[in-house]
Amino acid sequence: MTLRNTILKLLLNVLSSLPFWVLYLFSDFLAFFMSRIVNYRKETVYKNIRNSFPEKDSAEINKIVAQFYRNLADLIVELIKSQKLSEEELIKRVKINDTSIFEKLYKEKRSVIISLGHCGNWEWTGNRIAMFLEHNATAIYKPLSDKFFNNYMINQRQKFKGTLMIDYKKTYRILADLRDELLAVFMLADQSPARTEINYWTNFLNQKTPFYIGMEKIARALNYTVIYLDIQRQKRGFYVVDVKMIAEHAKATRQFEITNKYIHLLEKSILTNPDNWLWSHRRWKYNEEEPGY
Repeated sequence: MTLRNTILKLLLNVLSSLPFWVLYLFSDFLAFFMSRIVNYRKETVYKNIRNSFPEKDSAEINKIVAQFYRNLADLIVELIKSQKLSEEELIKRVKINDTSIFEKLYKEKRSVIISLGHCGNWEWTGNRIAMFLEHNATAIYKPLSDKFFNNYMINQRQKFKGTLMIDYKKTYRILADLRDELLAVFMLADQSPARTEINYWTNFLNQKTPFYIGMEKIARALNYTVIYLDIQRQKRGFYVVDVKMIAEHAKATRQFEITNKYIHLLEKSILTNPDNWLWSHRRWKYNEEEPGY
């Protein structure tokens, strides 16, 4: 292990041992630092929010931006705290309103795709649900270029259950090989597709937006059930999750039906609490009017 990684490991270990009230004091400073000192992706954040809410005035936009940076800083310290977070504490902080759909699908021997957006604390939510799943928990992820942080995030995601992590490039092949197992597959499906992977555009938050359709393709090919998690922040460090059905039998759906239902539910989640989404993503970096589209 390099000196840099050793220092990072020790620092993260110390920070994760601190009580929440201390971490949230640090989060306040971090939010100020990101938004006022280094201006972390501030131009992108403002542009995304203005274009998504053309009806809002400058004061309303500024309020969403300020709260977004606070939420982002909270998310960072909460991910660090995950290292020392107990099952009891996680249960207290992430409330799942109804778990009966998971029990029903397990009894019916049906695998399920659990779709999420970058809303609230999606990492805590994944861990919270994996804790009680009778299905084999599986998560699709895009490896980070930094090996230390890539391994760190994998360890956090496997903390309470041996969740199988699948590189997104190998998703279909591995899931097809595991078709005889009962799987619950976590998928974040609101990232911006690579230019070469764009094959579906729709209206989303008042803008023409490309979306991945890989989740739908996999669900229809393997006839998974597809559900959506609406993750809302109740207050600092506490989240409530509603489980919503997208498609009980994916093979019976029409083309783009699953994708459109996911987009509709994601948009509704964002409109409920606009600051709750990850606005720093360059979500609208491509234009449908550009040559090639």
